[in-house]
Amino acid sequence: MSAEGLLEVAFVTWGNVATLLALLITIISGYMVVAYTAGASLTRQQVILINLIYLLMGGFVGWGCREMTIRAALFEDVAYKMATGEIGAMASRGEVAFGIISAFGLAMIASLKFMWDIRHPRAERPL
Repeated sequence: MSAEGLLEVAFVTWGNVATLLALLITIISGYMVVAYTAGASLTRQQVILINLIYLLMGGFVGWGCREMTIRAALFEDVAYKMATGEIGAMASRGEVAFGIISAFGLAMIASLKFMWDIRHPRAERPL
């Protein structure tokens, strides 16, 4: 495969990363809408089931996003080395994937805390 073809594969893979990021945002937003609108009236078993599905789907999509990010960066690196004729070790691009997963992991934890706060409201404090 030529460097141009490999670079095209990298761009397609980056497009897949963007799609997975949009899917993660949709999953988190949908969970928060459910938490806000119905969280207080759900039974414990329903909340456990919703949280389990949420964490499994978020983890599945998040891991896929991590893998796609690493592969896209690897394809770019290989295409660059092929085009320039450089020889050497491939650059590690794990920090990009780690940053993306960390941000969405924190967002998922914050959304679980949001569900907790909806289900366990604090008593009104006198001013």
